[in-house]
Amino acid sequence: MKNPRIRTIILAVVLLMAAALITARAYLPIWVKDYVNQKIDALEGYSGSVEDIDINLWRGAYQIHGVKILKDGSGIPVPFVDIKTADLSVEWGALLDGAIVAEIDFYDANLNFAIGRDEDNVQTGEGAGWSGLVDALSPLDINRLEVHGGELSFKDFSADPPADVFIKDIELQIKNLRNVEDKNLPLPSPVWVRGKSIGGGDLEASGDFNILKNIPDFDLDIKLEKANLPAINNLSRSVAGVDFESGSLSIYIEAAAKDGAVLGYIKPIASDVNMVSLEQDSNPFNLLWESVVSVFAEIFKNHGQDQIATRIELEGSFNNPETDSWSAFVGFLRNTIEAFKRDTDDLINFSQTQDK
Repeated sequence: MKNPRIRTIILAVVLLMAAALITARAYLPIWVKDYVNQKIDALEGYSGSVEDIDINLWRGAYQIHGVKILKDGSGIPVPFVDIKTADLSVEWGALLDGAIVAEIDFYDANLNFAIGRDEDNVQTGEGAGWSGLVDALSPLDINRLEVHGGELSFKDFSADPPADVFIKDIELQIKNLRNVEDKNLPLPSPVWVRGKSIGGGDLEASGDFNILKNIPDFDLDIKLEKANLPAINNLSRSVAGVDFESGSLSIYIEAAAKDGAVLGYIKPIASDVNMVSLEQDSNPFNLLWESVVSVFAEIFKNHGQDQIATRIELEGSFNNPETDSWSAFVGFLRNTIEAFKRDTDDLINFSQTQDK
């Protein structure tokens, strides 16, 4: 190209384009941060903000740092959502299946359900329109979701002292949310969860979902084992008026659902339980009540295994599953004769829901 004027024009255009790209790249995180904050503020009854946004164009990803979402006017002193970092990116592996989808990783993600000092003031996230926020955060369908460290908690600030029940150190993975791999399976999305409960219990859950339905179908096994009972005294005192001096709690759950109909059971097992402690509770009325409860617990205990247990059957709609009180009573009696095993019973599977 011999014309120096043309060369100068081309060079100027290239430099202007480079400058525009650099400027756009520098401004993009600011624009995305403002956009995300607007979407959070648009939630019904909730508001919040993010601290910072990082953009990684080379891997088709961006990170959201310092996400906090609080319920408006609740007076509840903890946010509903508190996430250190959320990483959203294109799932390159799914391109091999001809799908353009996203994956999201949460780091140190906390979700706090709560009751305020006024018992009518609850923080559950209901009615906030979260699907709109999720759609806004990712222009692509999310196919894989993982949580690396975090806490799921229920806090009751109306109790005195306040009660706090939680699962911490959560590791969670859900795959194939958009049925990229196999659209023909009735439950195409595998899920597993691990964590530590209040009282040092071990939580492990696994199963399969069809998350694309309005009311998801699922088949789940959940185990919470060897949680220290005295750790939940604030909650047990406010709910049932009892304190535990010693003991451990395990809970086993199997549940399956199809088209909104749920089938399953909950099996709580408490072992080595002692509920009366003169040192911890000097109130004579509390001691009397705990003594009465202790007598009933002694009657329904399996003495060979030193455990109090029952199995409560679940059946009904997903939004309002019914518990069978009679089955719970029968379960207490059965446990006194033959101790329930400290594990799930392999009684429930998804095919049973199809027969209903």
